[in-house]
Amino acid sequence: MRHVELSASLLLPSDAQPAAFARRQALMPMWGAQPIAEADWAAIWQAQQAAPLATGSLAYIHIPFCANHCVFCGFYRNGWQEMQASRFVERLIAELAHEASQRPAGGRIDALYFGGGTPTLLPPAELARLIEAARRYLPLADDCEITIEGRLNAESATLVAACTEAGATRFSFGVQTFDTPLRRRMGRKHDGEQIAGFLRELRRQSAATLVVDLMFGLPGQDEGSLLADLAIATTLDMDGLDLYAFNAYPGLPMLRMIEKKALDPLPGLPEQAQHYALAVNALRDGGWRQLSNSHFASGGKELNRYNALIKAGRDCLAFGSGAGGKQAGVSYQVQGDLAAYLATPVTEKPMSHMAWQSPQHATIGQLQGALDQGELGAELLAEHPVLLPRLTEWQAKSLLQFANGKVSLTTAGRFWGPTITRELVMLATTNLDTAGATQ
Repeated sequence: MRHVELSASLLLPSDAQPAAFARRQALMPMWGAQPIAEADWAAIWQAQQAAPLATGSLAYIHIPFCANHCVFCGFYRNGWQEMQASRFVERLIAELAHEASQRPAGGRIDALYFGGGTPTLLPPAELARLIEAARRYLPLADDCEITIEGRLNAESATLVAACTEAGATRFSFGVQTFDTPLRRRMGRKHDGEQIAGFLRELRRQSAATLVVDLMFGLPGQDEGSLLADLAIATTLDMDGLDLYAFNAYPGLPMLRMIEKKALDPLPGLPEQAQHYALAVNALRDGGWRQLSNSHFASGGKELNRYNALIKAGRDCLAFGSGAGGKQAGVSYQVQGDLAAYLATPVTEKPMSHMAWQSPQHATIGQLQGALDQGELGAELLAEHPVLLPRLTEWQAKSLLQFANGKVSLTTAGRFWGPTITRELVMLATTNLDTAGATQ
């Protein structure tokens, strides 16, 4: 068991470069895509269904229910209604079964993710039934990573046991912070000690891969609070830990609470950069491996496979109201309006959007996947020499290093990873489009 000691001396001056960019900006998931006219969706979907599934694909199943609207979350869609949830499970299983009947044999899915919303709101038997249906109707690899995302409560151990028996291998729980006063101000039901207790019980009872999500940049969060969160999380014998920056998307309830002074102001970029560097150094000193810019692992069991592969551009089948997927050059969004989703005949895919992926989507996936893991290899550098002047500029700002024929992001570079990825993808793909137009 590897844990983080409470210490304020872990930050090195070069670990934080808060002035490197004016703001953190990520590449939008549909960047470069060309919308498809709605009149063409059905025909294109039929063609997609006839296309062989690529080996190494992914699948995502969306459970669109939440017990309440978390003030930091921009993804809330539907409150919990047991009757609607029961209809949704039936419709979702029918969707899986119908597409299986249309899909050609072959292909393989390496990782399946149940997200939301809150999948763990479903009763254990219902969620287990969904897992079993996914295993029956999807061509999952023998070692497929099957992740269930959720929230913690006194029934979590029972739910994890039922899902593990049905075939789930990995569980990711949104903790955000163990700081009880901050949790109370954010409207979380359980205090930090209760959450830690639920996780200890899970670890005692389950051999599944367990992951906790923490956030930095929360209102009123200081270095001591963040280090205390890490100290607690890393003594719970978890396999993985996500460390996400809070993103202040317009319209979030948290922003209205800050405006009304119900919450403290958000830390600025200098504080966020410093907190990230502090956390990364603390985790490394505790023996944790950094698998991506935001994900860490203790021991060898945690692979973070779905998250790594989706960022690298792998095809992903999508099921359930609000799910997003991509296959054979087409991106699509399943209808997010729950009533419309439930009313759609099972022989039709209830779409709300469809687009041709960017002609450069392979390049986008290569760059995004590599940078999320913190480096660009020699082959990618040779393929995109247009990037070298910008990379050299960022080396002077201590955001990256050139060594052994590759570029490695520093801790500061990893903090700015979304912005660096966005700029390099736009630079590389613009150059490719220009080169193609002149040939």
